[in-house]
Amino acid sequence: MDIEGLQKRIKTTQDLRSIVSTMKSLSAVSIIQYDTALKSLVEYGRTINLGAVALMKNGDLKLPKEPVIKPEARRALAILIGSDTGLVGKMNREVVRFAEKFLQEKGFRIDQTAFIAIGRQIIAQLSRNEWNVIEQYPISNSVKAVSKTAASVLVTAHEHMQTDRITQVYVFYSEKQGVSVVPTSSLLMPLGTEWLERLKKIGWPGHNYPTYTLPPDKIYSALMRERLLIELSTAITEALSAEHHMRLTTMQAAEKNIDENLEAMNLEYQQMRQENITTELLDVVSGAEALRNQKRK
Repeated sequence: MDIEGLQKRIKTTQDLRSIVSTMKSLSAVSIIQYDTALKSLVEYGRTINLGAVALMKNGDLKLPKEPVIKPEARRALAILIGSDTGLVGKMNREVVRFAEKFLQEKGFRIDQTAFIAIGRQIIAQLSRNEWNVIEQYPISNSVKAVSKTAASVLVTAHEHMQTDRITQVYVFYSEKQGVSVVPTSSLLMPLGTEWLERLKKIGWPGHNYPTYTLPPDKIYSALMRERLLIELSTAITEALSAEHHMRLTTMQAAEKNIDENLEAMNLEYQQMRQENITTELLDVVSGAEALRNQKRK
């Protein structure tokens, strides 16, 4: 490669580094945004939980009995949350593999399981596997759009629970654990018994319980809807935060590789430039020596 070609290559690499640096900054800002949203969801969830605790403490809410479901009658609906764009390593593939293994260990057949895919990369993965995707959604990078997507998914899940006799609805997504991103799952429906069992351990933060005028069953129904919305919104937000965490890690590695390549190319450029200068100086010296020799003759 000549020195002009190397200069163009260095310029292209510098432009690429600028793009990578911008993407890294955007992911870092997005992580802060989603982590802040997660804290708000936790706080809102705490308020919803206290509403159910108040019903329990006042004796207006009893733990429902778990329905007995025969093994052959069990049907699962799996909500898989991934990313819309790439540059997230194996995150989407790992969510799909984790969901497949989890469902099989729970005794569900994949060919009898319905899937809701959130994120274009997950949609593509499930399409290649030829799984039964009953609905698909893009995943928005807007915090405001998360609750809208979650609400729409819940409506779809509820409809299929009624028409397809779905007995369990699971959510699969990625979450940050330390510096890593790992796939995880949660049971979305039925939430009642498991949720209320957790609430039994929560104390009321005061001496007096609140009063209410609406019928307890209507209050509980509203609290349950909000709890489901919080659970799914949290899963989507966790997935978005994990996506940008993974992309940030990928961009940091890419930035390091680009810097190493730039350093090597700049060194090569300096060496080529020095060699050209040395060659030119030698040509000048040789020419001057030839002229002196001619004059002597």
